[in-house]
Amino acid sequence: MILITIKDIAKLAGVSYSTVSKALNGDPRIKPATRQKVLAVAEKHQYRKNIMAQQLSTGRSNIIGFVLDELSNPLFSNISGNLHAELKKRGYQMILVVADDGLDVFSQLRVDGCILWDYALDNRDAFWKKFATLNMPCFVLGTDEAPNSPYIKIDRKEGIYKAVEHLKSLGHSRIGFIGNSQNIKLEGYREALQRTGLNFDQRHVLPAHSSWEDGYFAIRNYTFEPDSPTAFIGLNNLVTRGALRALLEAGYNVPNDISLIGYDDLPDMQYAEVALTTIGPPLDELAAQAAELIVSLIRDEQVDYPVIIQPKLNHRNSTAICRQQVSEY
Repeated sequence: MILITIKDIAKLAGVSYSTVSKALNGDPRIKPATRQKVLAVAEKHQYRKNIMAQQLSTGRSNIIGFVLDELSNPLFSNISGNLHAELKKRGYQMILVVADDGLDVFSQLRVDGCILWDYALDNRDAFWKKFATLNMPCFVLGTDEAPNSPYIKIDRKEGIYKAVEHLKSLGHSRIGFIGNSQNIKLEGYREALQRTGLNFDQRHVLPAHSSWEDGYFAIRNYTFEPDSPTAFIGLNNLVTRGALRALLEAGYNVPNDISLIGYDDLPDMQYAEVALTTIGPPLDELAAQAAELIVSLIRDEQVDYPVIIQPKLNHRNSTAICRQQVSEY
């Protein structure tokens, strides 16, 4: 197979070499019609960039690194997909790596910038120490802290408040929380109860880490009493879906017996056994803001931070008016 070059594309498209180069790299100075013509020729002849040559000639790779700590949660595959699409619109490719390995990979590939999901929740000092060693434009996505650098914050406390407020508006006064592995959400839960005039009861916090199984067994191991919650908020999408399955297996009707809200609004939450009402950051907005911020940092543009993403409530079929007290089955 003969590889087509930029010179070949220029000849076929009837434009200059520099125009092709700029069009392929997403230069905004190129007219949309010209860019589309160049891209059409490149696609037809299966043009592929020579990244090493590009680095030598421009000092740029047009590659952004994205670091996650794990891939089992569907949230991260959704974020990654949205972020990849947003970066591609801006002329960049994305490389996804898991946690510590990423830093070495990025230095070898000489990526133009790096986005780190806020991980290592159990060792914050090590996380920030490693972050400080990165010698490239970078920022932390999804943090609840205030690092002395650009970052994007998800207002998780406000999200939990919106969930509690929604349930209270439906007449629920005993609202439980499934999951105890993320302090920021637990703090948000307690504060939300206080803000809405509801009482906090430690018995209504069901221990669970972050997996589907954790949510499932949190409900299976819980003994429902006359004064048990009539509604629950799940720590994340996996915990919530596991809890939903356990409630249904135990014979409860969701939402007539127990209402349920899940944190994280992923597309598949609406396809659960009961379409789940959710609270969470809009992932398309999160990805667009992240792409815009890293590109601005690479271009050494002035940026305002923090960027704060507000979670949104998506009402579906798993919440309803509180009609009766939950009785022991």
